[in-house]
Amino acid sequence: MNKAFLLKTIRDARLLLIACTATLFAFSWIRIFIVASMEVGRFQKITRNLPDVIKRLSPVPINELVSYPGLVGITFEEPVAYLIMAAWAIARASDVISGEIGRGSMEMLLAQPISRAKYLFGHSLVTVCGIAIIAGAAYGGTHVGITNAKVEAGPNRLKWRVPVFGFDVTTNKKAEPRFEPMTKYVQPKVFQAATLNYFCFGFFLCGITTAVSSLSRFRWQTIGLVVAFYVVQTVIELWGLAAEGWRWALNFTFFSAYEPIAFSVKISEDASYAWKFFKPDSFGMLPDLGPLGCDAALLIQGLCGFLFASFWFNRRDLPAPL
Repeated sequence: MNKAFLLKTIRDARLLLIACTATLFAFSWIRIFIVASMEVGRFQKITRNLPDVIKRLSPVPINELVSYPGLVGITFEEPVAYLIMAAWAIARASDVISGEIGRGSMEMLLAQPISRAKYLFGHSLVTVCGIAIIAGAAYGGTHVGITNAKVEAGPNRLKWRVPVFGFDVTTNKKAEPRFEPMTKYVQPKVFQAATLNYFCFGFFLCGITTAVSSLSRFRWQTIGLVVAFYVVQTVIELWGLAAEGWRWALNFTFFSAYEPIAFSVKISEDASYAWKFFKPDSFGMLPDLGPLGCDAALLIQGLCGFLFASFWFNRRDLPAPL
C-alpha cells in the first residue's frame, strides 16, 4: 500500500475523528453522572402506570429498562451516539469514491502507483479504524463514569423506634443522604457487548455507504441516498414497535440487530449471555439472534457492501472532471 496515500487519508480524517471521539467520550461520562443522580426507585413506580403503547416502544420490559444496566445502556442508543457514528461513517465512506470523483481528483490519485483495490482498501481501513476508536471512546467514557460515580442509597426519611412496642415509625424529617459507588449496582464490563454492537453498527453503515458511493458520481447524492435509507429504516422500526400486530416489520430493518440496551440488561443478570449466538429462550426454524449473532449479521451486511463497492469500482469508468 502507498504510504503517502495512507498518511494523506489519515490527515484528512483526523480532525473529524478527534471531534467525534472527544464529544462521545465526554457525553458518555456526563450521562453516567446524570443516571447516578436519578432516584431509580421512583422511576420504577412511575413506569408501572405508563400506557401500553409507550411500553411497546421499550426494547426490554419497562421495569428492566429503569435499572442501572438499562439506563446506562441507553447511552448507546441516544441520538447523540447515533449521530456521531453516522456522521463519521457516512462522511468518510461517501468521500471514498463519489467524493473524489466529484472533486475531479480521482484521476490524479489513480495516476499514482496504487491500484483501485489498494486505494479502496486503504481509505476504508482508516474509516473502520476510526469506527473502532469512536466505539472505544463510548466505552471509555462509560467506564470512567461508572468507576467514579456514586449513587444515593438508604432511606429518605428518618425512622423513630417506639419504646416498649419495638416498631419503627417513619418521620417527616429527611435522613442524611448516604452514597455508594455505582460499581456496587453495575460493572463497566457489562457494556462491552454493547460497545461491540455499536462498532458493528458503524461498520454496517460504512459498508452500505461505500457501496452507494461506488455507484454515484457526486458525494451529495451518496449522502442523500444513505440518509434517506437511514430514515426509512428508523420509521419501519418505530412502526413495528408501536403498531400492534406489525412486529414482523422489524425483520426488515437493520435496527433489529442493534440492541445494546437488551444486551446490557441480560448480561447484568447472566455474564455468559454476551457470548451467545442465539437467544437461549428462542425456538423455531429461525431462532432470535443473541449478541454475537446480531454482531455477525451487521458485519456480514457491511462486508457485502465493501465487496460490492470493490467489484463495481474496479469495473466502472471514471467520468471526466467537470
